[in-house]
Amino acid sequence: VINNQVYDITNFVSLHPGGEVPLLAGAGKDITIEFNKIHNTQVLNTLRQGPIGNVDVSTIKESDRATLHTSSSSSSPPPTTKPPLEQILNIYDFESIAHKVMNKEGWDYYASGADDEITLRENHAAFQRIWLKPRILIDVKNVNTSTKILGFNCSIPLYFTATALGKLAHPDGEVAITRGAYNQGVIYMCPTLASCSLDEMMSAKGPGQVLFYQLYINPDRQRTSDIVKQAEKGGCKVICLTVDAPRLGRRERDMRNKFSANAPAMQKKDKINRNKGTAGAISKFFDSSFNWKDLEWLKSITNLPIVLK
Repeated sequence: VINNQVYDITNFVSLHPGGEVPLLAGAGKDITIEFNKIHNTQVLNTLRQGPIGNVDVSTIKESDRATLHTSSSSSSPPPTTKPPLEQILNIYDFESIAHKVMNKEGWDYYASGADDEITLRENHAAFQRIWLKPRILIDVKNVNTSTKILGFNCSIPLYFTATALGKLAHPDGEVAITRGAYNQGVIYMCPTLASCSLDEMMSAKGPGQVLFYQLYINPDRQRTSDIVKQAEKGGCKVICLTVDAPRLGRRERDMRNKFSANAPAMQKKDKINRNKGTAGAISKFFDSSFNWKDLEWLKSITNLPIVLK
């Protein structure tokens, strides 16, 4: 049961990118809460058939609701009260607080890197090697941090980049980021693998707000074409094609969570490698064969500028 509607997923179980276990664990139950933590409602369109009926909400008991992750200390965050926003002074403060308030699965997906995380550490080190060149005797009485990114106005020389599965951090997911970006005049790059639907993000857009769209090429090119047209129709200004992830890295922290979160009774029945983690599950949406020659096809289906990200 999802959002008070009943679905027959018999033919979808083996196709689920996250494996069979979470679906079988929720069989015969209301999985609305768990579903909405990660997915947008458009995902239901990938099922081979629509809902087969409705559920009388008044008949749903608490025991009918599925809880797919354990509530042990390994997966639940310690009780933490977020401080007032004005007390957060820098990015490291945000990161420290997120670590305390997010559950372990969400945090490890966001924070982990591949294998020994050497590249992750080097990214931090490389950013710290960037120095600001001081200029003296310049009139800085009135400072303006605004700039243009790809020709579009942005209040600071930074933008909100695309990250998958925003609801792992907050129930409003990417809709909240869209609103926040508008309030501060910052460009937001909407992600392909968002927890919210593109329609939901477009509906949250403010007047004149600039949105880019991050694109993964799906093995089903028609699906890619449809999403590009939807982004174009919704008012996105640029297509940002991710080109450095034909396959996602082997995120060991993320993979360990999948192993511990699965119901032990189901382990022997699971035909899919459950240790792929969240990143491994979503990598099924990528076309690893996409290359330079295929760019001509992408250019042929849109009038938007294309950036290789």
